[in-house]
Amino acid sequence: MKLMLNRKKAIIGAGGVAVALTMALAALGPTGAYFSDTAQGEVSGTVGSIKIAGADGTGTDSLNLAYTNLLPGTTQTVASRYVNTGLNAQDVWVVFNDKDALHALNDLGTYGEFHVAANGKALFDSANLSDDLDDVEKPSCGTLAPTGCWPVPTMIKLESNLAPTAVGSVSFTFGYAAKMSGQSKLGGGVWNSYPVKTVQTPDAVGAHNGLPYQLVATQVGQKPGQ
Repeated sequence: MKLMLNRKKAIIGAGGVAVALTMALAALGPTGAYFSDTAQGEVSGTVGSIKIAGADGTGTDSLNLAYTNLLPGTTQTVASRYVNTGLNAQDVWVVFNDKDALHALNDLGTYGEFHVAANGKALFDSANLSDDLDDVEKPSCGTLAPTGCWPVPTMIKLESNLAPTAVGSVSFTFGYAAKMSGQSKLGGGVWNSYPVKTVQTPDAVGAHNGLPYQLVATQVGQKPGQ
């Protein structure tokens, strides 16, 4: 009798182990194996550039231009070339960056004419260079339009989408009107003296001369200063 009881305990104990093992395997879930593989990559890149220079490669020296011995009734043209030295296509602008010099030119009215062209294409033409900045309250030149007064603007786009290494050209034509008279007693002189005489600057008249300008390259579709 005692022997039979011990045997039943042994069977029950063995069954308990079997049940526990089965539950443990169920908790682990499926035990199948899968193939896998990994490919490594990364994102990299380069930064572009927008640059411009004189076409002879010397930079600003090639952009210095000069009219010589101007006379009324005749025009002179000076020109320079530029090259895209950057890595990206660009727009090219001419910017007249000295407001006093630009105003002196735009103070000539019908006594002067000025023309800007790029790559043989006319971009600006005026024979009535008046911005009326000296007479804001009573403008004398009429409408600011090609048919009226047409002052030289601060900036003019010369070219769009100029490719890297590509070359372009810009020209400036100026002439005094034939009706202009009254040369100095000594004769000669400098072109476009500035600033012009105003109430604010009576003592600085003619301290400088010429017309400073910049060739500015921008990303395509952008304006200088943006």
